[in-house]
Amino acid sequence: MGEPSTDTDRERMAASSAAGEKSFMTPAEVWRWLSVPIRSAKSRRDNHLLYFFVGLAVLVACEILTVMNYLQDRGVVTITTLLMGVGGVFIALAAWRRKYMDLALRATMVLCAACFTYYAARGVNEGFAILWTLVIPLAFCYFVEVRTGIIFSLYFLALLVVLFYTPLRGYVAASYTETFMTRFPILYAINVALSSLAMIQYHIATLRNRRYDETLESEVRAQTAVAEQRSRRIETMSVELVETLAAAVDAKDRYTIGHARRVADYAALIGRELGLADDEVGDLTKEALLHDVGKISVPDAVLNKPGRLDDEEYETIKSHTVAGFSILGKSEALVGAAAVARWHHERFDGSGYPDGLVGDEIPLHARIVAVADAYDAMCSDRVYRPRLPEQIVRGELLAGRGTQFDPECVNAFMRVAETGLLD
Repeated sequence: MGEPSTDTDRERMAASSAAGEKSFMTPAEVWRWLSVPIRSAKSRRDNHLLYFFVGLAVLVACEILTVMNYLQDRGVVTITTLLMGVGGVFIALAAWRRKYMDLALRATMVLCAACFTYYAARGVNEGFAILWTLVIPLAFCYFVEVRTGIIFSLYFLALLVVLFYTPLRGYVAASYTETFMTRFPILYAINVALSSLAMIQYHIATLRNRRYDETLESEVRAQTAVAEQRSRRIETMSVELVETLAAAVDAKDRYTIGHARRVADYAALIGRELGLADDEVGDLTKEALLHDVGKISVPDAVLNKPGRLDDEEYETIKSHTVAGFSILGKSEALVGAAAVARWHHERFDGSGYPDGLVGDEIPLHARIVAVADAYDAMCSDRVYRPRLPEQIVRGELLAGRGTQFDPECVNAFMRVAETGLLD
């Protein structure tokens, strides 16, 4: 039996959804539910060993019977058991190759039907009738499909009724006892009914559980998508907020417009050159954008003063590091940015401000931003001086290795500069 697509399965189940929730289902509703296989193609492939050993068991049993029948000179029965063994070969090979499983099962069912019909009509051995009674309904319902198993079981029941409860009874009377002909169809009918009801219940319960799992999985996916969308929205808002704050700082000083953006880009290049992960580089970029946010608190007259700053004014300028830390430190999400804002003017030798940190005491991101900030400051026109030539700027950075700047950060910057990515 061919496996319907997943979409078809879901459509059928959806069509019977309302019916499935009721305590009582009509026969038509039950039949529709039974049309949905509980074993997907993947499940059947994954269980190929089970089908392989089933086919092997059929082959071995039938070949043993074939040898026994041959030794007893029972020619036609020998052929039937041989054919049934061929069905076992089909199943075993199909399972081993993981192909044509449905075709093998159909062929075996046809062979079984033909052989059992012959046995029943000829009365070859009443013992086999008992075996079929136990095996046929459950085996076909479980290994093939419930509807197919019910149909085949009803065929065998109809065959027994025709043979034993119609005028054909006289034709087969010599092969069966009176008691057997009277009672066996009833026994078989009871067995078919019980087996079919059990498999129908199992089939529908499995489908309901699968539908519940799919519904739950779909709901989880939907909620996950909503959460991811909200996360992206928050992330977008966060980036926009950072950009807005950086723009607000740039707006205070006409000479530093775009400074924060450029520093962030340089810092990202240095971070990648140092081998930082993409997520960390993203954080570093945002932190660099906000490194001068504390300048919002610096009076414009001091920030844009064209001449030399006096000591008090210089202390006011230096206070932007602590002010930035105070502004950003109120947000748990901006702890890293607050650290960069406070310590990007620290010097590697401990002579920087505001806390005089030394070497690795300065957070790595702050050390990176210190190099990027110094480079852009020297390459830009300022109120107190014009921009410096590129070679002089690089020379200043190299001269500051180990004193003002982290040597590794300067080296990484120089490697980036040599690639031309700064242009």
